[in-house]
Amino acid sequence: MPKENIKKMTGVFAAVFAHTGHISKEEAKEISGLDDSAFEEAYQKASGIAARVMKAGGNKMDVFLDHYGKEVEKWMKDSHFDFL
Repeated sequence: MPKENIKKMTGVFAAVFAHTGHISKEEAKEISGLDDSAFEEAYQKASGIAARVMKAGGNKMDVFLDHYGKEVEKWMKDSHFDFL
């Protein structure tokens, strides 16, 4: 899997925490190691995930993992990396 896709996954993961107020957007960008445009793309994906998590009842972690997992699967498929 290309290093850039791993950075994007990390960016989305960190940006969800920025959207929910646990860290700043700048901290999430720093964690990701992405450039400005790639981080904005990751931040937008995280926005959708965070919105679904915040609306969810019950176990929010399950909702987060489900939606984040779907994004990871897309990157893995696009990278032709299959370990499952």
